[in-house]
Amino acid sequence: MPVDWNLLQKELEKVVSKYQNISYLETDPICFPKEYQNPLDIEIVSFISCLFAYGNVKQIQKFLAPLFRSMGPSPSLWLQKTNLQSDPTSLFTTGYRFQTKEDLLVFFTTLQRILIETKSSSPLLESCFLNKEGSFDPKSSIPQFQTFWEQELLKTLAGKPMSYGLHFLIGKSESKSPKKRISLFLRWMVREEYPDFGIYKRILPSVIPYPLDVHIQKLSKVLGIQCLHTFQMKDAYRLTEYFKEINPDDPLLYDFYLTRVGIIEKCKGKFVEEICLGCELKQVCLVVPRGIEPRLQG
Repeated sequence: MPVDWNLLQKELEKVVSKYQNISYLETDPICFPKEYQNPLDIEIVSFISCLFAYGNVKQIQKFLAPLFRSMGPSPSLWLQKTNLQSDPTSLFTTGYRFQTKEDLLVFFTTLQRILIETKSSSPLLESCFLNKEGSFDPKSSIPQFQTFWEQELLKTLAGKPMSYGLHFLIGKSESKSPKKRISLFLRWMVREEYPDFGIYKRILPSVIPYPLDVHIQKLSKVLGIQCLHTFQMKDAYRLTEYFKEINPDDPLLYDFYLTRVGIIEKCKGKFVEEICLGCELKQVCLVVPRGIEPRLQG
């Protein structure tokens, strides 16, 4: 079926209008960097938040909220001043899902060293994505970033092998997976419009992959964009290209808002009357029968 771009854009704008409110930030890990004003603190907290943004929202918040409280008003200063090796503090008494407390100590020690070696200025990590020409390459930039982190973690490990938890946290550079968490970090850093930060100026929003989490995967199917059982990085870029038809300069505009449909409205990817008939996307959703009206209550 041909795409009615005007109708799709109209329905997407309804979702934007509904969720373009700071009260909805609490349903997303972006709520954590929103607490800071200093660009370096925002970047560091964003990076940490995105890497640990797997699992459900409650699990993520339960882990990250006390972590950032312990770091005080400036996580960048906390990292520079805290002796993690001799006094790891209560941050590392337990792990998080696939990461053991030892993995957390290795990761934060590595982040601390990078922060100190780069003289603590923001943008801290943007250059790790850029090629020799100083630009972002869709094929190589994210694997290059992951390789950089693999090498830095191995320096910290000093001859010890990387654990499964650390591999999972950064992701494997050779993997064809969508690399959702790093893509999400890029969105936060690159886009200048709400709710993102626009700290990275050398990467355009139009060249980064769509953060393909489970909610976006489900919605891409019910909106007829992609009908796949498994998703790879090429599919994340395909989704970016799709939304360029609506917004060529800022195709990731709708990411935050569409994920609210999954998280808050609890889209099932199939017709559920009490969910679907109140959804702003029902006019363009393939699973909603045409012409159906909500039943009167009472």
